[in-house]
Amino acid sequence: MATSKKGLSTNPSSFRTWWKNLRAQRRMATTVASIERSPNIVALEGPFNHEHVFVRGVRLHLATAGSPTNPLVLLIHGAFGGWFDYREVISPLADAGFHVAAIDLRGYGMSDKPPAGYDLRHAAGDISSVIAALGHDDAILVGSDTGASIAWVSATMYPERVRGLVSLGAIHPSDMNRAMLLKPYLFLPDLGRRLVFGVPTPAYRLLSVAIARSSQREITSNTSVSFQRSNAFREITKLRKKALGIDHTLGAIVRTNRFLAGQGPAKHAKSLVSAPVLILKQNTQRWEYLAHLAKTRSCGKLHILSIPGGFELPYWENPAEFARGVEEFARGL
Repeated sequence: MATSKKGLSTNPSSFRTWWKNLRAQRRMATTVASIERSPNIVALEGPFNHEHVFVRGVRLHLATAGSPTNPLVLLIHGAFGGWFDYREVISPLADAGFHVAAIDLRGYGMSDKPPAGYDLRHAAGDISSVIAALGHDDAILVGSDTGASIAWVSATMYPERVRGLVSLGAIHPSDMNRAMLLKPYLFLPDLGRRLVFGVPTPAYRLLSVAIARSSQREITSNTSVSFQRSNAFREITKLRKKALGIDHTLGAIVRTNRFLAGQGPAKHAKSLVSAPVLILKQNTQRWEYLAHLAKTRSCGKLHILSIPGGFELPYWENPAEFARGVEEFARGL
C-alpha cells in the first residue's frame, strides 16, 4: 500500500478513518474544556446543601447548613474566591447552632453572571436581599478581602440587616481609599492591585494572566509555609484556578477587585456602622493604621484580634478555630 512522506496511507478509506479520529479527538478536547469552564466544577459535595435564591433579577447560589430557625451567618468570599473558600467552616458553625450560608457572589461560581450590577451598591443590595430570601430579618456577615468591603458597605446601607460583622483583610472601602491616599508607602501591594484592575472594560481579556498571578499571590502571602506544603493547600489552589476559569467570570473578577477601595453610594460614604464588629488583623504597621480608621467608622462595639501567625486566611489553615472565634463573637451579640 502506498504511503505519503509523512507516513499516512494514501488509501482513501484509511485517510477517512484518520480524519474521523482526528475530529473525534478535537470534539473530546472541546468537551473537556467546556466541562472545566462549567460552574458545576465548584458543586462540591459535603455536609451542606446547594440551593439558589432569586433576588433583584438574578439567581444566586448558596451552600447552606443548619436550621433556618437559627441565627444566620452569611459568609462572603473575596475577589479571587467563591463559596468553597469557607467549606470547612460551614459544618462547625451549623453544629454550633447557626443557619450558615456561603454565597457565590453575582458573577461567580454557580450564580448568574449578568452583564451589569458589579458595584458596591448592587453587591450590598444583593446581600440584603439574600438575607430576606433565606427567611431572616438580619445576619452576622463574615467577609474576607473584598467580601469584607461588601459587608462594611452593607452595614452602612442596611443597618437593620446586619446583626454583627466579622472582617478579614479589609475595612470599609472609603476608609481603605483614604488610608491609601494618606499613607501610600504602607499600601504598595494594594496600590498595585488598584492599578492593574483599574483598566477600561475593553482591556479585560488582557488580564487573565494577571488574575491568575494575583490569586496565587494572595494565597501564598496570606498562608504559612507549613500550610503551603499540605494537601489542603494544593487542593484549594487547584480549585480556585478552576473557578477563575469558569465562563463569563472575568468581568466580575476585575470589577470586584475594585471594591477594596471603591466608592459606594455617596450618601452613605460617612455613615457609621452600628452593629458590633470583629476585625481579625495582622500585627503590622499597615494594620495598626487600618484598625485606627475602623474605630472611627464604628459606633458600636469593636473587637480587634490579631490572627495567630499573622496570616489572613484562617478559615483555610485552622477552620475549626476560626469557626469557634465566629461563634464566640456571635454569642455575645
